[in-house]
Amino acid sequence: AVAEILRVMSLTGLGAQSVREGRSFMTGRSITGAKMRVFWPCKDGYVNFIIYGGEAGRRTNQALVEWMDSKGMAPEFLKKREWKTFNIAAVTQQDIDQMEEPISRFFEQVTKKEFLEEVIKREMLGYPVATVEEIFQDPQLEARKFWQNIDHPELKTSIPYPGGFAKFSEAPCKIWRRAPLIGEHNEEIYCGELEIEKKELAKLKEEGVI
Repeated sequence: AVAEILRVMSLTGLGAQSVREGRSFMTGRSITGAKMRVFWPCKDGYVNFIIYGGEAGRRTNQALVEWMDSKGMAPEFLKKREWKTFNIAAVTQQDIDQMEEPISRFFEQVTKKEFLEEVIKREMLGYPVATVEEIFQDPQLEARKFWQNIDHPELKTSIPYPGGFAKFSEAPCKIWRRAPLIGEHNEEIYCGELEIEKKELAKLKEEGVI
C-alpha cells in the first residue's frame, strides 16, 4: 500500500494520480476558463511547474524566460512580455497555449536534476515529479534521517518506513513499531474491547466473517 501511494509523487504536491491518468492540466485560476498545464514531460520524466500571476509569477516566469533565452529557446513574444502586469485570472486559452508551446519544448530538453538545480539557482517555483526510488534516495530526507528501519521478525528482516514529518526537541516524531499484520489484534479487539466470547470469535472465523 505504501509503495502504491508513493509510486510517483511530487514533493510540492501529490500529483501522482494526475500524472498516471494523463491529467496534466488545472483550471480555476482564470475567469475565462483557461486550462493551464501543471505537469510537463521532461527529458527523463516529469516536472511540476505552473505559470503564476502576481509577484510570485513575475519572479518565476521572468526567471524561466531568462533561462530559456540562455539556451536560445525563448521566443521574442515571451521575452517582451511584461510579467509585472501579467493577470493570470484574465488570461485566455489562446494566450496560455501560445506560452506553453515553447515552454513545453524547452522542458523536454531538460533533465529533472537540471531543472531542480536551475530552480534553486534562479529562485523559481517548481519541482521535479519524483519516483519512489528518487524519494528514497533524496539527500534531504537522508540528511534528516527520515527513513527508519523497523524490524519485522515474521519476515526475518527490517523494512524502511517513512518517519516523522518534522523534528521536535521535546517530543520525537517517529515510527515506534511495525504496522500490524492482518488479524494480529483480532482477539485483543473483539474479545478484549468488544467482549465477544472466544468461541463466538472462532465461529466468525469459520464463517469467513473475519
